[in-house]
Amino acid sequence: MGSNPPFILEIGPDGIPKEASVISYTEQIIEAEQLQLKKYIEENYSKIRDVERELASLGLEMKLTSGPKKAALEHMRTKIEASTEKIRVAKLKEEQAHKAWESASKAVRDEEQIKQKLCEDLSKLVEESNNSQLSRLEELKRRLEAMNPNRQSSSLHSAGRSSSLDSAIQDGSSLPSTRESNEGSAVNVPYQNNGQKVPAANEHKPHPPSEGEQRNKKKVNLRGKGIGAVSKTRSSTPDWTGSGFDVDGRN
Repeated sequence: MGSNPPFILEIGPDGIPKEASVISYTEQIIEAEQLQLKKYIEENYSKIRDVERELASLGLEMKLTSGPKKAALEHMRTKIEASTEKIRVAKLKEEQAHKAWESASKAVRDEEQIKQKLCEDLSKLVEESNNSQLSRLEELKRRLEAMNPNRQSSSLHSAGRSSSLDSAIQDGSSLPSTRESNEGSAVNVPYQNNGQKVPAANEHKPHPPSEGEQRNKKKVNLRGKGIGAVSKTRSSTPDWTGSGFDVDGRN
């Protein structure tokens, strides 16, 4: 390692030592740096002044608008609280309405079940009543048939009621021919040795008319007479017109 040369001052002609060239170079560098720092500080100082002015204006603006903003925020807070209270009340009403709807639907279901049960009971009662009435009707029908076995059933009689009138008319028209045939058969009988009439063994005896034939004969007789017919005693009198008025004015 080499040793540094000793620092020797140069003495000028006036006897004053001269500065070394290294020292002068260093001083020049330091002065240049100082100038740069001063320029930088001046530039930054202007920027800092701008920032300070912006901060001052912002503070003034905050001071001016802090009151209205605070009132607006308070107003918004009260609005939010009122809306929250309304939502709570609406939820309570919704819960109450839901409970009321559930109770009403339950009541409807219960009433429907009761109605269904009543309908079933009613149908059962009606069915039992019909069955009992039918059984009683059958019993009465059997009793009537036992009392009069020759009588036709009421169902057949009601079904053939419309056709009985026509058959009665035909029976009434054929009645004289049957009588004549019976009389002729009574005349044509063989004689015994003593001269008396004896009916034939194979001759058909006339049967007594049944109850239905008697009814038909009565209907035919009533139909032949007529309900509005005039009596013979009044019609046989002189000057009787048949309409209820006397020609001579004696009525």
